[in-house]
Amino acid sequence: MKGLLAVVMLLMSGCSNLLPLQSELAQSGLKIPSQWSQQKVLSSVPQPWLADFEAPLLEALIREAVDTNFDLQSAAARLRMARAQADIVAADQGLQLGATGAASRRGAPTGRGRLTENSFDASLSAVWETDIWGTLAHRTRAAVLDARASEKNLAAARLSLAANVARAWFDAVESRQQVELARHTAQNFSENLRIVEQAYRRGLGSALDVRLERANVAGAQAQLAARQVSDDATLRVLEVLLGRYPRAELELVVQLPALKRRVPAGLPAEILQRRPDIRAAAFRLAASDERFNAARKNRLPDISLSGAGGLSSNELRSLLDFNSLLWNIAANLTAPIFQGGRLSAARELARSESGAALNDYAQVVLVAFREVETALAAEDLLDGQEQALHNEARELDAAVELALKRYRSGLIDLITWLEARRRAFQAHSALLAIQNQRLQNRVALYLALGGEFTPANDMATHMQTAKPSLHPGKQP
Repeated sequence: MKGLLAVVMLLMSGCSNLLPLQSELAQSGLKIPSQWSQQKVLSSVPQPWLADFEAPLLEALIREAVDTNFDLQSAAARLRMARAQADIVAADQGLQLGATGAASRRGAPTGRGRLTENSFDASLSAVWETDIWGTLAHRTRAAVLDARASEKNLAAARLSLAANVARAWFDAVESRQQVELARHTAQNFSENLRIVEQAYRRGLGSALDVRLERANVAGAQAQLAARQVSDDATLRVLEVLLGRYPRAELELVVQLPALKRRVPAGLPAEILQRRPDIRAAAFRLAASDERFNAARKNRLPDISLSGAGGLSSNELRSLLDFNSLLWNIAANLTAPIFQGGRLSAARELARSESGAALNDYAQVVLVAFREVETALAAEDLLDGQEQALHNEARELDAAVELALKRYRSGLIDLITWLEARRRAFQAHSALLAIQNQRLQNRVALYLALGGEFTPANDMATHMQTAKPSLHPGKQP
C-alpha cells in the first residue's frame, strides 16, 4: 500500500494543499528518480510533438478530428455538465430570494345572510444559510474541483485522440506501402515465372521448378489480396476517428515520415506534472478530501436567517397601501439528534472515497512512469532494429540479383534463388513494419509525457485549488 502511494510524492511536492488528509505519504519508502533511467541519446529540444513528424497532412487530419470526433464532443458535454453542477452547488451559499402573489375569493354563511370576501396577497421571502462551519464551502470546492477534473479529462481525451489519429494514419500509410510491396512482389514473381518456363523449355529446368514458381505466384497474389483487406480496414478506422463516414476513400502520402530528431537527454521526471490524466486524478483526490471535510461536520447544527415581507388586502386597489404591510424575520437552528447511523455511515463513505481516490491517483502516476520508461527504452532498441533490417534488406537484394544470374547460368538450383527472394521480400516487409513501430513508439512517448519534451510549469500554478474558480476556462 505505502509503496504504491509513494509515487504521488514527486508530483505533489509543492502542492500539499491537495492532500490535507494524507500525511501518511511522508512515511513511504518508494524512491522516484530525478531523471528517467532509460535515456542515453543527446539532442536539442524539438518543437511541439506534431512537428516532429513533418507531416502537414497529419496535422490537418488531427485538427479535423478535434472538431468532429463524437467521443470528444461527448467529453466536452460532460465538462459543461460538471460546470453546471458546480454552479448549482455554489448557489446554496448565496442568498435565496422568492416572490409569491395570490388572489382569492371566498363566501361563508352568517346570521345575517352570506358573507363574501376578497383577498389579495403579495410577498417577498429571503433565506440565507450562514455556513459558519464551512460545510457548504467544502461542498462547493468539491464540485469546482470535480469540474476542473472534467477539464483535464477533456484535455486528456484531446491528446489521446490526436495520438490515435497519428497511430491510425501511420498504420494506414504502412498498410498502403505493404500493398505496393506485395503488388510489386506478385509482378516480379510473374515475370520470374516466364524465366523458369523458358529454362524448362530449353531443358535447363524441371517441371517441379515450374510448379514451384507457379505456386509462388499464386501465393504472392493471395498475399496481395490479404494486404488489400488490411489496407481497407485501417483506412476505415482512421475515417471513423475523423468523424467521417467510413468509405475507405481517404488520400494518403506514399511513404512513412522519417524521425529526424532524437529524444533529448535530461528530461526531468517532473514533466509528468502536466499530464492531463494525472492532474484530473489529483483534482478528484482533492475533491474527495473536501467532501470528507464536509461529512465530518454533518453533526453540527445548521444556522440560517430568513425573512419575509408582503402586502395583504381585501381590495386590490388597497394592496399597495402601507397599512397592508406584513413582515417577519427569523433565525433558524437545526441540529441532527438521531438518524439511525446515517451520519456516521456518510462520514465513513466519504473517508473511503478519499482513500480510493488516493489509490487511484497513485496508480495513475505509477502507470505513467511505466509508460514513459517503456517508450524511452524502446527508442534505442527500435532504432538499432531498423538499422539491422536496412542492412539485411540491402544484402538480400544483392543476393537475389546474384542468385538469378547463377540460376540462369545453371550454377544453382531454383530453391536457392527462391529462398533468397523470399527472404528479401520478408526483410522489406519487416522494415516497413519497424519504421511504423518507431513512429508508433514516438507517439506513445509523447502521449506518456503529456505533450512535447518541453518541461511543464510549476504544478501549483496550474492547479490553483486553494481558491478554485467556478469557470477556470472554456476549453483546456
